[in-house]
Amino acid sequence: MSKRKLNSSKSESSAKVSKNVDNFTEFWDQNVDSLGSAHLADMKARTKSAQKVELPGIGATSIYKGTQDFEVQTGSLDMSTLGWNEGIVENMTTMLEETEVEEKEEMQVEDERQTILKLTAEYRDLLTISKDQAGYRSIYCAHIIQHLIRNKNLIIGNKRKLEVASVKEGGADEETIESCRDSGFVRPVVLILCPFKKDAYDIINRLRKIIHGDDGKGEVWNKNRFEEEYSGPTELPTTRADFPEDHKELLLGNNDDAFRIGIALSKKVLKLYEKFEKADILVCSPLGLRMILNGDDGNESHLISSINLTIVDRTDIMIQQNWENVQLIFSHLHSQPSKIDVDISRVRKLYLDGHSKHFSQLLMFSRYSHELFTSLILQNSQNHRGLVVAKPKQAGTLNDIEIPLCQELHKFEVKDPNETSDLRFKYFVDKIMPTMIPRTVIVIPSYFDFVRVRNHLKKAEESFVMCHEYASRSKLDRAREMFYHERKSYLVATERWYFFNRRQLTGVHRLIFYQLPSHPLFYSEFINMSDADTSQRFLAVLLLCKYDRIRLENTFGTEMAAAVMANKQTVQAIVSH
Repeated sequence: MSKRKLNSSKSESSAKVSKNVDNFTEFWDQNVDSLGSAHLADMKARTKSAQKVELPGIGATSIYKGTQDFEVQTGSLDMSTLGWNEGIVENMTTMLEETEVEEKEEMQVEDERQTILKLTAEYRDLLTISKDQAGYRSIYCAHIIQHLIRNKNLIIGNKRKLEVASVKEGGADEETIESCRDSGFVRPVVLILCPFKKDAYDIINRLRKIIHGDDGKGEVWNKNRFEEEYSGPTELPTTRADFPEDHKELLLGNNDDAFRIGIALSKKVLKLYEKFEKADILVCSPLGLRMILNGDDGNESHLISSINLTIVDRTDIMIQQNWENVQLIFSHLHSQPSKIDVDISRVRKLYLDGHSKHFSQLLMFSRYSHELFTSLILQNSQNHRGLVVAKPKQAGTLNDIEIPLCQELHKFEVKDPNETSDLRFKYFVDKIMPTMIPRTVIVIPSYFDFVRVRNHLKKAEESFVMCHEYASRSKLDRAREMFYHERKSYLVATERWYFFNRRQLTGVHRLIFYQLPSHPLFYSEFINMSDADTSQRFLAVLLLCKYDRIRLENTFGTEMAAAVMANKQTVQAIVSH
């Protein structure tokens, strides 16, 4: 498929900066009283009044209003209307133009970038589904630098204002002091969560290019140390050449998932490895940050009490790590610190009033939708500028299935979402287990569910082996071998094991999906492992309930998922040739 670089013809007017739009000032100047705060915290009511719209490049979305109604303007974006620094716009535009995209996706990618740029620059919260990683990263990196420059200019300006006022007779009056409140409890105002060091490497290089341009000139502290610790292999071992594209990408670069690095911006100097209390930007993996919030390396939750911008990048990878780390971080965000080492007269009133979560933007990016991503942003988005959640129509991945197939869909009834796990387990034990035949693979996305099923199979003295993320390489090889030679009847596999290894299973005659995998490609990949007699249709059994709808849409496509959910039958069969 031919690729080409996008022209940025729509942004030729970026040389002029409009003084009319000032999203930074508008963001901070909004008054949120106790009534407004209660409205922003009541996501149930906001969900009922959410507006459904189609946005260019992003598709179907739900808009949850903040303290004021807003509409997303469609059509070409004149970059000069952003009110951004001229150099930032120029450097961002250059980076966007350098990214190669598939010819057939040009229009969609251009529209998506324009929509993401508008929403980001307007300080809206956003959850979007995108494969254009280079595009959205360049946009939010530019937004971060623009925000920091405005923040620093405001602080410097207010410092001068107070210095001038203090030499007057009687010193600065109360009105002047109040008007100069411009800070939080701590210095860090930007938090970027990403899964691996290689992601941090790319993001920090983009931040550098936004500040210094593409010529590589400009001061970067600890540059050599950063290269040594965060770069990684750029070529695959030949043994991995036949792996799927997304797994090849996973294998490249530095895959360390326990890191944190502080970055400070001073004039045009990018200071890497700055102490967190002196940093403007924190770039961390969920595990790396958790270790200093509530872990072996400290209890420093005050460091994320004053975050203005939170970016969760590659959320779909984080679901394959430890999602509890992400949830724990969000439980500490915007909490009132127990210790304050700052001039309290410069702290914004909104922080003292406990309203900081209403003045903080949250951006989440993922390659596919997931119920946990939607849940996380709905629970944590209280930005007074509102929230946009992308719910694009899905084509599904069933076309990737290469064998004749009978899909047996078992729908179990759930009224209370908290009972889903118990009811799924009960249905599996009562209805599915009695029908299992030798050479059956059971695929379980959740490790919690895996442990439960494993314990039950042990108690029932079933003949089975396991492939899970905590097993050693030798144990995994032995399990696969025993299954293939039918020394064990069943193999239980976790999604996370498959995600990080992508190992082929042999000897598979039947598949049971305890729940649909989070990753939409895995359903067809497991089915294509079939070793069954091709003269008969291979049987794949799937357990699902109404709370699996997002996963069902990702895999079966939006239209087929709707038909499956609307069908009243407990068991449905879909036969394909």
